Amino acid sequence: MRKFVDEVTLQNAYMMALDIIENTGIRFESEVVRELFKKRDARIESDMVFIPRHLIEEALASTPKQDYSAPSKKRVVAATPFSNAPFILDDETGDIHRCSIEDAIKFYQINETSSLYECTNPGCADPVGNDGQDQFVAQIAMALKYSNKYPNIGLRATASNSFNGDVYGSARKAFRLAREFYDIWDEPVMTQGICPNPPLAYDRECLDNLLAAIDEKQAISIFPCSVGFMTAPESIMGIVVHDFAMALAGLVFIQLKSPGHPVSLCEFSTISDIQTLQPNYGSNESVFIQIIFYELCKFLGIPCAVCGSYGDGTAVDYQSGMEALLTTMLPFSLSEVNEVWCYPGILAGFACGSFHKAILDEEMMRYTNRMLQGVEMTLDPKLPKLLATGRDAGNFLGIGSMATYRRDNYMTKLFNKWGMSHRDKPEKTDLAYKVQKVLEGRIAAYQLPERTAVQKKLLQPYLPSKCQY
Repeated sequence: MRKFVDEVTLQNAYMMALDIIENTGIRFESEVVRELFKKRDARIESDMVFIPRHLIEEALASTPKQDYSAPSKKRVVAATPFSNAPFILDDETGDIHRCSIEDAIKFYQINETSSLYECTNPGCADPVGNDGQDQFVAQIAMALKYSNKYPNIGLRATASNSFNGDVYGSARKAFRLAREFYDIWDEPVMTQGICPNPPLAYDRECLDNLLAAIDEKQAISIFPCSVGFMTAPESIMGIVVHDFAMALAGLVFIQLKSPGHPVSLCEFSTISDIQTLQPNYGSNESVFIQIIFYELCKFLGIPCAVCGSYGDGTAVDYQSGMEALLTTMLPFSLSEVNEVWCYPGILAGFACGSFHKAILDEEMMRYTNRMLQGVEMTLDPKLPKLLATGRDAGNFLGIGSMATYRRDNYMTKLFNKWGMSHRDKPEKTDLAYKVQKVLEGRIAAYQLPERTAVQKKLLQPYLPSKCQY
């Protein structure tokens, strides 16, 4: 089995992470959380918690595991466009603006009109024009109105988007709204993603969101977002061990509070350009960090996802395409990864979203899935006869099987495969023109999901005025 990290290095990295949690300590900026640790004999110094090894082992034992040995078809799959972009690129003018309610609705239209996407999430974070009384709950209500897909929420309640700054109350109200909407009370209806605060800390907002998710029995994903040489060490292994210790400490808290609670991990950390102090996501190194983190999770059986389609540029160009393809394909060559989850449309390291790039990234994903599919190796016993017929006819047009052709060949409807012909016909060769037409067609094809009268009434008080029924 192909591994990026050898067994001894994985064991040493894990032991170092345990040592950091136990002896260096993790900052938990919540008295409620520290009190829980204190009751279980963890050492507390101010807001620092030093978690003894037996509590870590106990938490790992109660965490639901992932069976990494189960055979699974390799594929790339889309979570949502953009992740949580606060800015949007106007693909026609090149201007960048703060995302709006209109952008958020367009996001759901794109997300909903492709089978590549398996989740929904407020991809346009905290949009301008959100006049809901509780702006965080309003964004969850929008997801429930505009999408039929599973809410895998990367956005969290904050002091600025919660009613009266009540982060815990806002997060819990959002979870309760989703449970009432689906009328499901005995299993998670959402996954809440939480990014800790490097170095080695969970701030009060993080913990209030975690407590709300635990209290409402919703699934949790912890995803460190450290930046090398800024909020994490400068070395690749240093970043990973720091992040794994931080994520593991959060997992321990969740399991102490609610043994058996579903928790998964994911790595969104990367290196930085020391000249600009900007994170670099569209890089080999960002993939290396993810894969080492993934193999540590696999080593312990903790559920973990690997992500791709990253981009650092602020334009839809050669750079953005290269970076998206690099970060999507490289994981498969480094480790035995079965899935890579993509966020089509990412620019500027998650800060900006482009609808044009989302469409192009989707096509990149189709190409990648074709690569992963491989070739049908069965030899057709009728091949000699087919070759003889083709030889006599001078070609195979009308002789071969169109079904076989379609099985073995992926023909793009988007990228230019016309060669030097039709250069005067933008509908055939101009990529931006074709992408815009695809985008317009997707928006026109979008149909608002059907909702019952009870569901509509439930959402109405929470939706922004522009989105009310």
